[in-house]
Amino acid sequence: MATVPCRTCHQLEGIDEYDQELWSIYHRLRDGRSSYEPLVYTSDWLQENVMDDEDHAAVVHSMERDMHRRGLCVTCGRPNLTNIGPDDIMDEDEARELAEMWAEQAAERRAGC
Repeated sequence: MATVPCRTCHQLEGIDEYDQELWSIYHRLRDGRSSYEPLVYTSDWLQENVMDDEDHAAVVHSMERDMHRRGLCVTCGRPNLTNIGPDDIMDEDEARELAEMWAEQAAERRAGC
């Protein structure tokens, strides 16, 4: 893949080291956006509920809004770190502790606790 900027977030694509660092920073953001559970549609639900182009557009729009809410570029799917400063990024130990807490909370929600 050539190193060209994404047409939406303008970050370079095709550089593995750059992508790894984007994801590393994303998972250390203080606002917790990396812990938000993604919106997921199953193929069965889509087959039963998407009947026309208008339904399809609504599904795509909801998925794009969810990606934006989680801090991801709606075009390339990578972290969009626009307006993120050094104070918004945790150190690795603090991020690991929070990630464990968020994972526990998500497991409890799924278990119905």
